[in-house]
Amino acid sequence: MEKKCKHCAMMIPKEAKICPHCRKKQGTSIITLFLSAIFILFVIGMCSSFMNTTTTRSPQSVSKNNDPVLELQSWNWYQEYGYVTAEGTVKNISSESLNNVVAVLQVYDEQGTFISSSDALIDYRPILPGQISPFKVMLSYNPAMKKASIDFKAFSGGTLQWKKKQ
Repeated sequence: MEKKCKHCAMMIPKEAKICPHCRKKQGTSIITLFLSAIFILFVIGMCSSFMNTTTTRSPQSVSKNNDPVLELQSWNWYQEYGYVTAEGTVKNISSESLNNVVAVLQVYDEQGTFISSSDALIDYRPILPGQISPFKVMLSYNPAMKKASIDFKAFSGGTLQWKKKQ
């Protein structure tokens, strides 16, 4: 019985360790074994992560029934070093994991006229049911800024229903 040499393609005895034509060692190379092992580990990892995936929905799809999905635990805003910063924490009060929640800071003058806004993703992505995530939004300071409000939306757009902690 013969086999083909993987280096020179000549026919050699099946039990040959070295090809008599090209003098190359036969058998599986270390590199082939290494690459095969990496591939197998990759496939196992992909299957494992697929099977362990929790349900993560866009916050907007969870909030469609007008029930609040977030609870604002606390927040404050302040001016420092030429910026206005809003910081706080928000809790996921829905039964679903929420991915890509955005905190939106809006600032106004003394009369309540809108001046500017800025937004940033909250720290935890996704935020799991019952979990509390910090957030921080920064905006360039304007001396006319006297009032501020905070809101939440999905990264893909749309305001989320939320409530203040009682």
